[in-house]
Amino acid sequence: MAQIKVMIVEDELITAEAIAILLKKLNYNPIAIVSSGEEAISKIKNLNLDLILMDIILAGTIDGIETAKIINTNYNIPIIFITAYGDKKTLDRAKLSEPYGYIVKPITNEDDLLPTIELAMYNHQVKKKLKKGNEKFEQIKQFIQPDKNILPSQINNPLEKRNYLEQANENIDPTLEIEVFGEKINLVEWLKSFSNPDRFLILEILKSQPLKLDEIQMFIDKSQSTSSHHIKILEKTGFIKGWKKGKYIYYSLNKPKIMEFVYLWENWIKNLSS
Repeated sequence: MAQIKVMIVEDELITAEAIAILLKKLNYNPIAIVSSGEEAISKIKNLNLDLILMDIILAGTIDGIETAKIINTNYNIPIIFITAYGDKKTLDRAKLSEPYGYIVKPITNEDDLLPTIELAMYNHQVKKKLKKGNEKFEQIKQFIQPDKNILPSQINNPLEKRNYLEQANENIDPTLEIEVFGEKINLVEWLKSFSNPDRFLILEILKSQPLKLDEIQMFIDKSQSTSSHHIKILEKTGFIKGWKKGKYIYYSLNKPKIMEFVYLWENWIKNLSS
């Protein structure tokens, strides 16, 4: 596994070098030490960084909080603040830059760094997966949701629009119904299982490992009843499957059925364009 590459932004050189030594003991790679926000911003574009440890009080005209805001606007790199200032006013201001954590000085051993860094890197990976899931959902949503522009121009009443769209759905081409593993499945109905972004994100997070209901609920940040509803829909389409282990039910992707769906969907699109 590649080492995590870290930039240390700290204007006290002795402190920065001590942190670099601790990072190396944890098998991280401190590839840059800079003393100001301006220097950090100028160097960051040439470094393939995984993490930034940023002191709040820095040399130069901008402090660590302002530097973090600029970096967040232009780069997707998690930032952890290093600070000797734990007062509420400073922390409230620091929160606006959406840091991944705080480490309070003095930093004397690896245990002062490890928990915060590991949690930051984990949360960053989760955010990346959720962002990727949202992007994929927006792409596939175009196939699921009717384009408002196709409604006849004379239909202005919301109830009339809804009736028109419902009737259009009722007139789905029956040839889209195919048999998968002995079941009659309609491709459009299968696609509708993606019509909610939370269900799409559930599929994304289950790519990594099986999860329990409460874990899925935590990732999508919805109520237990809403999470259960989404899971039932995905189970009905066969995209996920659940099994009992001890007193818990775990859910995972049903990859054979997903691959069958991908194959059928790809061929249907090819037929449309032929």
